[in-house]
Amino acid sequence: MNHDDTEDAGNVLDFKAGSTDSEVVARYYDEWARTYDATLADWEYEAPDRAAELITPHLSAGAAILDVGCGTGLVSEALRKHGDFHLHGIDISAASLELAQKRGTYENLVCHDLQNLPLPVGDKAYDAAMVIGVLTYVEDVEALFRDLCRCVRSGGIIAFTQRTDRWDELHFDDLIGRLSDEGFWTAIHIGKPRGYLPGNEDFGDDIKVVHTLCRVI
Repeated sequence: MNHDDTEDAGNVLDFKAGSTDSEVVARYYDEWARTYDATLADWEYEAPDRAAELITPHLSAGAAILDVGCGTGLVSEALRKHGDFHLHGIDISAASLELAQKRGTYENLVCHDLQNLPLPVGDKAYDAAMVIGVLTYVEDVEALFRDLCRCVRSGGIIAFTQRTDRWDELHFDDLIGRLSDEGFWTAIHIGKPRGYLPGNEDFGDDIKVVHTLCRVI
């Protein structure tokens, strides 16, 4: 499978550029859902596995984890290689959630626009939240992070990825520091840039990804 397999979905959204138009994003991923996993495998996408490796040493067995922008459930597959956790997922794409449900790895799945805050989640309901490969589609990333600090208990972990181009454009070092100064979290890991989609010629070696872990205060 190659990039041409997403041509129909690409008519409404440029994958590299992304979009924060929720209707466009939902339609794009609904159309792509059936071939999504195979396409990402061809593109050598390893972010879910790397994120799982980073976060699981900070979690106890049976931890409750919110998979934010869970899509078809790639993060859940990566996590279950490391232990048994209580996984809940939330995503804007109903078609993707149908496929995630079939995996049998989630206890609960909710269709919701991540830009519509607060999320339909109780205060301090989770031991961790993971936001992997999602932030390109969120206009106000800082607002989402603030809400996730509400959803995750004190001492819990928020793990996220951000593309290197967006990291620089959106001044992520400043954003992380600002939330630290305001008492929302403490950064415990900001990784070196790693390959993001090396098998996708639009990304290649130019755009990498940064993995970050923050501990909620």
